[in-house]
Amino acid sequence: MAKYQDTQCQDVVQDIQSPLAPAWENLQLPELTQGHGTEACLSTFERVAEACRWPRGEWVTRLLPTLRGKAQQAYISLDTRDSRDYGKVKAAILQEDGISPEMQRQHFRQFCYHDVKGPQEVYSQLQELCHCWLKSEIHTKTQITDLLVLEQFLTTLPEEMQNWIWKHGPETCTEVVALVEGF
Repeated sequence: MAKYQDTQCQDVVQDIQSPLAPAWENLQLPELTQGHGTEACLSTFERVAEACRWPRGEWVTRLLPTLRGKAQQAYISLDTRDSRDYGKVKAAILQEDGISPEMQRQHFRQFCYHDVKGPQEVYSQLQELCHCWLKSEIHTKTQITDLLVLEQFLTTLPEEMQNWIWKHGPETCTEVVALVEGF
């Protein structure tokens, strides 16, 4: 199923990049259901939205008809104000799908040039992976700085201690320092 969704998402991108692209208003996006293709489909949706020059304020409205299953439940669970914010909707869908911030960090850090075609696609993919990890639309500059300092702090520790700390899933520098002190 995830492979089918990935193929659908790729078809949408090819459609919008073709010189004979369909009218933007009639563009049919694949349904978004839980699975390994969630990040890819959301990324594709964002690329379509940008290519179509949809105002960011309309993204949630345009995404809603594609939501199914747990993705739809994640949207429904948000309060009214958050349900209008695409960044918060995306974060809720990814969280419901079990994609943790640590997994997103690893996707960003482990990305390889040969995974995509050409430097423009590499740049675009890295930008998207970084955005998914750092969530600049919902995190403050201070929170983003803390994430980067947290990552660097952990890399300075002995490997055994790093593994032990990661198992405890800290989300702040304060939590990491407390765990290191208790190691």
